[in-house]
Amino acid sequence: MNENKATIGKTFIDSKTVNEPTTEAQVDSKASGFVKNLQAGKKLSSFFNDGWLFVYHEDHRCDGSTDGQLDNLAKGVIDSIITLEVKNDGDGWECDQEDPKTYHLDFDIKKKIATWDRFEIPNYENQEENIVYVVGAGESDYLKLHYNDNELIIKLEYRSEDPG
Repeated sequence: MNENKATIGKTFIDSKTVNEPTTEAQVDSKASGFVKNLQAGKKLSSFFNDGWLFVYHEDHRCDGSTDGQLDNLAKGVIDSIITLEVKNDGDGWECDQEDPKTYHLDFDIKKKIATWDRFEIPNYENQEENIVYVVGAGESDYLKLHYNDNELIIKLEYRSEDPG
């Protein structure tokens, strides 16, 4: 895919033209702006509410699940490296179980999405209100955006599920 384009539902957005998203909901429209900025490496803070929550979850076949969260973040934090304490359970399904461990993880959204082959907002059946998914590397790496009534992100979840 051309790296200047993002897929929104079945609508393409390029750096010069913004097409209407496939749904008419304002949150989806706001999410398309977020995706466009995300893909272009632009600042994301204007899409966030002050006091937002960040949730990190990674599921890996050998290492098991790694989880952590930070709350009450300033909106500008998204444009920097977020350091959070995570816990890994060491319980992957393909390797011998390891002891659980806790460590500090540096999360940089720009680095996490650098290998994404697409930026798509799928329209899932029975999707919760004010929640938008942004999928990247296949369906296994995605962002889950939770919006408030002012169309600002109050919770961002980064999720990576090992498809193996």
